[in-house]
Amino acid sequence: MKIARFCGIVRKFAAKYVLASMKRYIYALCITLSSVFLYTSCLNSDSTEVTVYDDMAITGFSVSKINRYIHTTSKSGADSVYKKELTTLPTFSIDQIQYKIYNTDSLPNDCDLNHVLAAISTSSYSGGVYVKSLTSDTLWVYSSTDSIDFSQPREIRVFNNTYEKYRTYEVKINQHQVETDKILWESMPTDSYPVDNTKAKWEEAAANAGLGKFIGFGTKEGYAFNVDGTQIMVSKDEGATWEPDNIDGDISTLPKQNIAFVSYPFLPNEYTDYQLMAGTTEEGEITCSIWRKIAEYAEGSQACKWVQLPVEQYNRYYLPAMVGFSLVRFHGYILAIDSNKIYSSRDNGITWRTLDMFPLPGDSETYFYHVEAITDAEGALWFKDLDTNNVWRGVLVE
Repeated sequence: MKIARFCGIVRKFAAKYVLASMKRYIYALCITLSSVFLYTSCLNSDSTEVTVYDDMAITGFSVSKINRYIHTTSKSGADSVYKKELTTLPTFSIDQIQYKIYNTDSLPNDCDLNHVLAAISTSSYSGGVYVKSLTSDTLWVYSSTDSIDFSQPREIRVFNNTYEKYRTYEVKINQHQVETDKILWESMPTDSYPVDNTKAKWEEAAANAGLGKFIGFGTKEGYAFNVDGTQIMVSKDEGATWEPDNIDGDISTLPKQNIAFVSYPFLPNEYTDYQLMAGTTEEGEITCSIWRKIAEYAEGSQACKWVQLPVEQYNRYYLPAMVGFSLVRFHGYILAIDSNKIYSSRDNGITWRTLDMFPLPGDSETYFYHVEAITDAEGALWFKDLDTNNVWRGVLVE
């Protein structure tokens, strides 16, 4: 009886074990069959697709490095050339209709366009960017670290993500064809020389008041010497009345001949003019006597005085005595222009230098005896030979 009962228990345990094992095997078999089915479907089905995008485009173009080769001439006349990087890099426009890339502000003509590092960005679904050879149909892969020859327009292609299609852009870097950072002079008709009617009115007012040499005028004040040239007179009502102006210094060093004057806005303060006067005190002097007045017109401003800018012994860059010269403000410089050369100052008349960027008009054999210079409302510089009435207009090509 016990043996029969024991055999029954064994049979029930064996049945449960076999059933559980079969369940595990059936589950594993189903997983395996499913995997095989899915794998076979992936291999034999056309449902796997690669999305093709056709919005390939260059979305950004800039240059990261351009070298300049600048020509200089030493005091001894020796020529030399030195290399420096272009500090103000150009901005480029992208015409997505005509597929042209270009800069509107031309680069200086001393820039090396044969070796330019460019940065190119594309739309998110674009493929590679390639540069076409200048001499063949060969394409080479663009790299931001490889220089490109932009001495002539270049063809650049951007492909779509499957490299089945591409779009072609023409990239042109515009460059001045004339020497830059230098005045470019153009001969003009005599009657085109600007006439300063305001100056003429001030001169007439000073003469009617019985004053001596007229000096110049600013925004709200005009200046002239008294009859004997020992005092600066000022008018604040367009020449109707005149009174002695404030002078802080030795009046014996006031300019008495070859007097030039310029007035311009004094940028640190609003409603303020910087008046600069230069000339010689007597025959045989080697330097100009330079005086300045900072005239403030704002309400509550204190009275301003004329003061002399001293010529220190260590200052080698003084303004030498000049005959019949003009003072003008031009592109941030103060220019002193006579028949022989042009001196320039960047510090409001304290130091003066001759620069290659400011040559006189004409060629090396042209000589002037009596000249006059002025700037117009557009900022151009005008030069007139008073003996021949020949006129030139100068612009600074930057």
